[in-house]
Amino acid sequence: MRRLLLPLLLAAAAGAYFLYAGDGNRAGEDVREIAIESDGGTHRFKAELALTPERRRRGLMHRRELAPDAGMLFVFDPPGVQAMWMQDTPLSLDMLFFDDGGALLSVARDTVPHSPRQILSPPDTRYVLELRAGTARRLGLRPGARLLEPPALPEPRPAPAADRDRSVAPPP
Repeated sequence: MRRLLLPLLLAAAAGAYFLYAGDGNRAGEDVREIAIESDGGTHRFKAELALTPERRRRGLMHRRELAPDAGMLFVFDPPGVQAMWMQDTPLSLDMLFFDDGGALLSVARDTVPHSPRQILSPPDTRYVLELRAGTARRLGLRPGARLLEPPALPEPRPAPAADRDRSVAPPP
């Protein structure tokens, strides 16, 4: 049994390293090409999708690099005022706030790394796209630009049958 345990632990450690190391995109994350249409043309990005509360909490924390054509798209349900922060984020970012239909409402440019200050979105924000600082200025992205074919939230998955059928035992 002990002979099997060490190789399993080493394999798990190596897997964890490769999952979280590398080019800034986490292996296994949902990455999708997205496009923004503006007066300056159509701009394409490879965006990691932050669809779950856990993924939105983690965001781009602790990232030291982000490719010029990469970002993270946060999807919120329901739309509303979204509170973003940079507490554990060493990169300066541009945050683009979009409504439910994909219209760009506003841009928070050049956010301050490691800042605990909340960055509040306009009301009715459904999507927040985080890009490298300076990207919005360089591409001329301003209110009126459009997020083309915004990703939808995933359909809720039913609980596994074992969890649905499990009854709670009364306390002893």
